[in-house]
Amino acid sequence: MKKYIIAFLLLAIALVGCSQTEKKEKTLSENGQAAKVYLEEMGYEVEEVDKEGTQELSKKDLLTKDAQQVWAVQYKEPDEFLGKKIDTVGFTVKNHPLDDRYREGKTKVTVFLVNGEVIGGWSYPIASTPLASPPYSLDGKTAEEVKGDYFKWLDEIEGKYSE
Repeated sequence: MKKYIIAFLLLAIALVGCSQTEKKEKTLSENGQAAKVYLEEMGYEVEEVDKEGTQELSKKDLLTKDAQQVWAVQYKEPDEFLGKKIDTVGFTVKNHPLDDRYREGKTKVTVFLVNGEVIGGWSYPIASTPLASPPYSLDGKTAEEVKGDYFKWLDEIEGKYSE
């Protein structure tokens, strides 16, 4: 009798796990699906969908340190996205270049989309202790690797968007 109860409980747990996975897939928006496919094409394994949101990029935003750090790791310049709605989808992924940087084996990524098309995003390694470093590009590159001379790029951004 004990064997049957244990087998039943294991089956119930497996079914609940499968139904939750299916539910998560069904509730993923079109942007979420597009971002997930993009990440999978990059070779990443999507572990979890963290959250979705939107933002509108302004010149004022580009004068803040946070926005500057995020846009410094984009392969596209922010000019063409000023005043546009940028959808964001956050994920936890595996098989990312940053996975083993802090021995956690997973990375947080946020994908940016405009009109359903991926325009970029950023990544950040998961660590057991808080980190105080800027984000990386979706493919794990630093601002210097993406922009070359980060400080020159920053001076240009601040000159262009200061009023």
